Amino acid sequence: MTEYWKSQARKYCEFCKCWFADNKVSTSFHENGKKHKDKVQEHISKLSKKSAKDFKQKEKMDDEIKKMEAAAMTAYIKDVQNNADLTSQNINQMLGGDGSNKSNPKIVVSEIGTKSEPIWHEVKNQDGSSYYWNTITSETTWEQPDEYFSIVEQEKKKHKEEQAEIKKQNLKKEKHKEAIKEVKAHMAREKMKERAVKKDESVLTKSAVDYGPAPRASKPYGTWTEIVKEPAKTVDLQLPKTKELPPPPVVVEPEKFQFKEKRVETLGEGPVEFKKRKLNNTKRNMRQKVDDE
Repeated sequence: MTEYWKSQARKYCEFCKCWFADNKVSTSFHENGKKHKDKVQEHISKLSKKSAKDFKQKEKMDDEIKKMEAAAMTAYIKDVQNNADLTSQNINQMLGGDGSNKSNPKIVVSEIGTKSEPIWHEVKNQDGSSYYWNTITSETTWEQPDEYFSIVEQEKKKHKEEQAEIKKQNLKKEKHKEAIKEVKAHMAREKMKERAVKKDESVLTKSAVDYGPAPRASKPYGTWTEIVKEPAKTVDLQLPKTKELPPPPVVVEPEKFQFKEKRVETLGEGPVEFKKRKLNNTKRNMRQKVDDE
C-alpha cells in the first residue's frame, strides 16, 4: 500500500477571524480565552443595538404610513361629499350605514392580554434539560421557581402575536385596496368630466362661422405682406437680322522635336575600340570562386 500525508483539520472562528486546530483541546482553549469572550459580547451588543434601531425605524415608518392613509382618506371623503354624483352617494351610504354589509366584513384584531408575565422563563439546553433564566437580572438557575413562563406558554404567546400581526397586515391591505379603488373611481369621474367639456367646446367651435373680411390686426403699421418679384418684360427693338458667320477652322500645329547634342571634350590617345557584348554567357549565373577559398 502507498503511504500518503494527511494534514490536520482546522476550524475558523467567525468572531475572532482566525484559524485553529479542530480538536477538543484547541476549541476549548480558544473559546475560554478572554479575546474570544470579548468578541462574542461585542457581537451580541451590536446585534441588540441593531435590532432595537430597526424596531424603532419600523414603528416610525408604520406611524407615518398610518398618518398618510388617514389624511388621504379624509381628503377623499371630503371630495366625495362635495361632488355629489352617483358614486359619491353610494360611498356616503356605505359610510353612514350601521356596518351590517356582508360584502365587506370587518376584521377585529383580538387584543393580547396585558397580564404581567413572570420574570423567570424556562429554557431548554441542547441535551434537553431545562433551566430557568431571569429576564431582569439575566440570572440562570437549575432550581424551579414558584412562578415561571414555560416553553408551551411562550410558544402560545408567540403564535398569538403572529396571528395578530397577520390580521393587522390583512386589515391594512384591505384598507389600502379600498382607498385605491376610491381614488381610481374619482379619477375616472374627473376624466369623464374633462371629456364632456372637450365635446362641448368642439361643438361650439364647429357651429361658429366667420363672415365678412378678416379682422384687422391690432398693430399700428398694419399686417405683414409678402413681396413677390414679377419677371421683367422683354422689349422687341426691331433691329436688322445679321447672318451668323461660321467659326474659323481649328488648325493643329505639328509638334516640334528637339534633339540634345552631347559633345566629347577630350579623347584618349589610343585607338577607338568598341566592346562587344557577349550573349548567352553561361558563366554569368554560376557561383564565382573567391580568393579566400
